[in-house]
Amino acid sequence: MKTHFLRPRDVPELQIWAEVCFFTALALGLPVLFNAEDPYWTQGGFSWPVLGPLLVALRYGFSKGFISILTLLVGQLLLIQSNILDPQSEFNINAMIGYIIVVMVAGEFRDVWERTNQQQSIQLAYVSDRLEKFTRQYHLISSSHDRIEQMLAGHTLSLRESLQAVRESIGKLKERRLDSAAEVILNLFIEYGSIEKAGLYKVENDKIQEPALASVGKMSEPSNSDPLIAAMFDEKELVSLKNPKASSGDSKYHIAIPLIDVNDTIYGAILVEKVKFFALKENTLTLLAVMAGHIGDLLRHEITNPIMTREESPYFKRQVKHANKEAKRYKIPSHFLKVNALSINDESRRLMEYLTEARRGLDIYLYDNEKQVLLILMPLADELEKDGFVMRMNSWCKERTGKTLQELDIIIEQEVAFPVNKDELSKLVALHD
Repeated sequence: MKTHFLRPRDVPELQIWAEVCFFTALALGLPVLFNAEDPYWTQGGFSWPVLGPLLVALRYGFSKGFISILTLLVGQLLLIQSNILDPQSEFNINAMIGYIIVVMVAGEFRDVWERTNQQQSIQLAYVSDRLEKFTRQYHLISSSHDRIEQMLAGHTLSLRESLQAVRESIGKLKERRLDSAAEVILNLFIEYGSIEKAGLYKVENDKIQEPALASVGKMSEPSNSDPLIAAMFDEKELVSLKNPKASSGDSKYHIAIPLIDVNDTIYGAILVEKVKFFALKENTLTLLAVMAGHIGDLLRHEITNPIMTREESPYFKRQVKHANKEAKRYKIPSHFLKVNALSINDESRRLMEYLTEARRGLDIYLYDNEKQVLLILMPLADELEKDGFVMRMNSWCKERTGKTLQELDIIIEQEVAFPVNKDELSKLVALHD
């Protein structure tokens, strides 16, 4: 059974007045019944009837206690006037004034305590509510984090691996047109970008063409006036809700991804209406942007062989420009090496041919067999990886020929870290002409 004894503010008002009347009546009646000769206890040193109003004041505050003590005193005077009490009973006015003051002080103390307690209760309720919300959000984030870890444990979002998958998937297609490759391309973005609802559209003259070539989820009709789409065509790069231009209007898309080549020609666009919240972080957006750029180049050019001959040099030039562009825009490191055999012989030919066979997954080579010149583009390679590759070249040379690169008169004529300025890039791509 629920009790209100320890929580006076929760007691119904009717019950409060009933208790006030009860304690006041006890204080008035018990002395008459048990000590009629001295009902005010003036001979005993302490007026016990005042305990009733005092208890009322301590429990219900100043106003109730003051009413109780006044009722007690008025009641005693009326009893004397009605001859129920001995008219000779001493009514000590000074003692009674003192008792009134004591009850008033006790009542005021209780009111101050009650206000303080109520204020602290409100603060506690606020803090408890905030703690509960924080706890729910913490468990939600923790659960989401665990799911992300579980997902990423079996699939690491590696830029190198994703670009390798892009090249392999597009290279397997019989016709590398956007319409025939649409499903493959969209599936790659779904896998690496955690996209839940998106469509791949053809682009002509910077206009989205309907219908969607491929989609996941039911897409709404695209509008070229959408701020995210407009920002994508304006900036010629991936834009998300974080983009200042896109956030200036109300867009129904989360991400707009252009399939763009190194010449800034947009062949298609992936419009994302729904994506998992953690996919909007910077490294994932960079991954999607770089993937889109590589797909744009693969769709534009028919050559996918990463080891090219002199006749294929225009494509190699475009790949060098693309690597420099990504290094500038996304801070993705890449390196360029020119390996030149000054003395052409069987040993140098053997080594150069072996170097082309030992190519790293994403590296692109331009090999001039006649002049024994090898140009190496190393996308996503930082300074440490480049130095490691040069050391391995020396090791391969020693293992294959028993001589060092220097002894074979093979030199690394150029070592360039991207990004470089436009003039340096022009000189760089002209090295093999």
